[in-house]
Amino acid sequence: MKIVLADDHNLVIEGLRKCFDADPEFEIVGTAADGDELVALVDRLNPDVALVDITMPGLNGIEAVRAIRKNPAVDTRCVILSMHREREFVNAAFKNGARGYVLKSTSFSELKKAVHTVMEGKKYVGNKVADLLLEDMGEIDGGSPSPLSRLTPRERQTLQLLAEGLSVKQIGTKLGISHKTVHTFRASLMQKLECNSVAELTRLAIRHGLTNLG
Repeated sequence: MKIVLADDHNLVIEGLRKCFDADPEFEIVGTAADGDELVALVDRLNPDVALVDITMPGLNGIEAVRAIRKNPAVDTRCVILSMHREREFVNAAFKNGARGYVLKSTSFSELKKAVHTVMEGKKYVGNKVADLLLEDMGEIDGGSPSPLSRLTPRERQTLQLLAEGLSVKQIGTKLGISHKTVHTFRASLMQKLECNSVAELTRLAIRHGLTNLG
């Protein structure tokens, strides 16, 4: 089974490659560090499965999946492999053509299960994702929805990167957007989340699990 990996962190790529290389059922035929590179790679190789991170430079993972699915000559199944666990990301991924969604904290055995499931023509939602979706919707403990549910995927990405200490310039470069757009997202975040500073946004992001800092 031929697989391509897309992530802008070398350690993630190297770790996944070691896991798959140890299993003769799989063959890593290419890797990409951004969404544009992934789309070109899939167009050229037409692998069976693409494992795709969401937050990447240029095209993000969801935009890259959408571009891949628009190519009628490609039948690659795309599986999102991300730290983002909110239902807006999951919904956006499937809406734009992803066949599976698993968290980076999942085990390799479950990741293989996801790959096999999408190759059978089915969709796959990781166990942790399913549980978190239910929690986010208040269907487990009757809690209220997260305030982050009001944010768009781009706003969530911006919030996460702000909480991780990146500057406006660094966020713009990482997401492939202008500095002015980042300022607009930051202002929108403060308004929607009723925060008056980046420090308050950071505390909120940590409290709701958007970043593991702190």
